[in-house]
Amino acid sequence: MLTVGVDARVLGKPEPTGVSRYTASLLGALGDGHADDAEFVLFGLDDRPASLDAADGLRLAPEPAPHSGLRAHLWEQVRLPVALRRYDLDVFHAPAGAPPYTGTPTVATIHDISPVVHPEWFSAAYGALYRLLTAHTVRTADRIVTVSGFARDEIVERYPAAAERTVPIHNGVTPRDRSAGSPVASLDGEAFLLFVGAMNPRKNLRTLVESYDRYRDRVEDPATLALAGPSREVFADGDAPRPEGVRTLGFVPESTLSWLYREATAFVFPSLYEGFGLPILEAMSAGTPVITSNRGAMAEVAGDAALLVDPERPAALADAMERVTAAKTVRDDLRRRGRVRARAFTWERAARRTMAVYREVADGR
Repeated sequence: MLTVGVDARVLGKPEPTGVSRYTASLLGALGDGHADDAEFVLFGLDDRPASLDAADGLRLAPEPAPHSGLRAHLWEQVRLPVALRRYDLDVFHAPAGAPPYTGTPTVATIHDISPVVHPEWFSAAYGALYRLLTAHTVRTADRIVTVSGFARDEIVERYPAAAERTVPIHNGVTPRDRSAGSPVASLDGEAFLLFVGAMNPRKNLRTLVESYDRYRDRVEDPATLALAGPSREVFADGDAPRPEGVRTLGFVPESTLSWLYREATAFVFPSLYEGFGLPILEAMSAGTPVITSNRGAMAEVAGDAALLVDPERPAALADAMERVTAAKTVRDDLRRRGRVRARAFTWERAARRTMAVYREVADGR
């Protein structure tokens, strides 16, 4: 029996992030019959998350932690190594942070290195901390998992010594219930384009809004643009006036997100940089046509199942909006391609490949 310790502190976040969902989905698949010869000890939680109630082979270590911020990193590097000595672990996995110094073989997931390659998107303090932790992770982890080939290539380019220890394992996508969900009253019965993501520079919202404004000028009956996730204050600085037709929804619960994906005329995701781009697959799985960037992980994940555009060309993005809203044949083709594409990305496959990494590390290969 293989015993794997997991830093699960991100599962305690009140509003789940991408790395929270990665950790929960991977653990759910590992505990759902895809790792019968392993037991998983979760560190950093007060209680077992409801999302993992049905997963077998998971147990909590009584070692709660702050879920984010500097205090969480201090717990990770100072208190967690002490706690690990009390457990006979074969492998320790850090799925959303830097592994501590420990005598246990370690696996670390690096989702992207955006603060390293684009420091201008982050505060000086955050960027400095992230670069320090990334260098530590790359230097000390026995194996590094990335969530795309694009992310692996970036790591290897900047940290060549990690090449032999770095392996890409794509995320999966959990199909959403196509008949459930809580509707947004202001959008119910209305045609709308959907964006889902946090409000930060790499999501390219200014270009999205500029492109949408151009699209509105071209068509007689434009769809609304719904922004789910960004702060409602996104237009408050005066530099980005909100055009007519834009609805900012703020953070939405999972049930509402399911309805938005299912009911959207198209999903528009012109991000400048992603380690993976899970919302692309979530939209495809819901049967929603996708417009996304023609670069990096977005193009890797979308394949030929989306309209790919240069995210820095507002005219090209406006063209894609017009094309997908105007032509049912285009939408139907993208729906078909998207559903096929999404079925290729499963958490079961990710769990099997991650288990293979655990075994290799535990065996010392």
